[in-house]
Amino acid sequence: MRTSRTLALGAATLALLISACTPGGGSSTSPSASAAAQKPTVTVGSAGFDESALVAEIYAQALEAHGYTVKRQLELGERPVVQAALTSGSVNLVPEYLGGLASFLKATVSSDAKATFDAMQVKLAAENLVAFNYSPGTDADGWVVRKETADKLHLATMSDVAAVAGQLTWGLAPGCPDNPVCGPGLKSTYGIDISKIKVKSLAPCSTVMAQALNRSAIDVAQVCTTQPDIQTFNFVLLKDDKALQPAQNIAPVARKDLVDAAPADFAQILNAVSAKLTTDELTKLNVAVSVNQKSFAAAAKQWLTDQGLL
Repeated sequence: MRTSRTLALGAATLALLISACTPGGGSSTSPSASAAAQKPTVTVGSAGFDESALVAEIYAQALEAHGYTVKRQLELGERPVVQAALTSGSVNLVPEYLGGLASFLKATVSSDAKATFDAMQVKLAAENLVAFNYSPGTDADGWVVRKETADKLHLATMSDVAAVAGQLTWGLAPGCPDNPVCGPGLKSTYGIDISKIKVKSLAPCSTVMAQALNRSAIDVAQVCTTQPDIQTFNFVLLKDDKALQPAQNIAPVARKDLVDAAPADFAQILNAVSAKLTTDELTKLNVAVSVNQKSFAAAAKQWLTDQGLL
């Protein structure tokens, strides 16, 4: 898992943004400059995997394009770490996944995105947090095997792999034992008790996990379903035939004090970005970073430009 990093908008760039809003580059007391000065500073955080960090960067650049000062604290870690940073105020905006966050907050989850979102929103309100519109695209947790393993053991579904779980080495996230849709969910839904199988703890949704599977260090890997490594290594994605995984559409979650301090365009900017994040676009973004080796900043800028959002 990559270490946290903080990227801040330079003072010179900020000055240019403000002066660009001032007719003739004149006094900063003009209405446009005053409006920009009144916009609160946004500190964007993300979980410790590429897609989360990339989507956070997209939200950050979209806000910067509209005069917001944005700081970054990307790749913080798994959900408990990110949520603690958000509730403590060290970050005030993060991209989240409906089912994952709803489960963490002990809200009712299902494959119905709206129902899951509504249940999550109630729990967020109790924490003085607010979620904005969720994306049409979804990126759920999933499990993959090598094609030869699937062919040899006749694996197509999670029920299939449950029957031979003890014969295989599983690559699972460090937080899997406590994650309702991982360890507990695998046991209650498929009868797979992760305390009784061979497990290697690896970063979820990561190329490290995929490479471990590809070189046979593990036999089953926990991935994200928009992860480009699935195509790169020709893995077989096992069907979640008993619907363990809830809707995992992406929604930006912000502290209420930030929302209250921000003008109306804050929600409009975030919602416009989310509306463009289809499953196909998420996969393309992941390919840009993981396969084509673009930086988060470069991939985000190109995508925003292509979508007409810059």
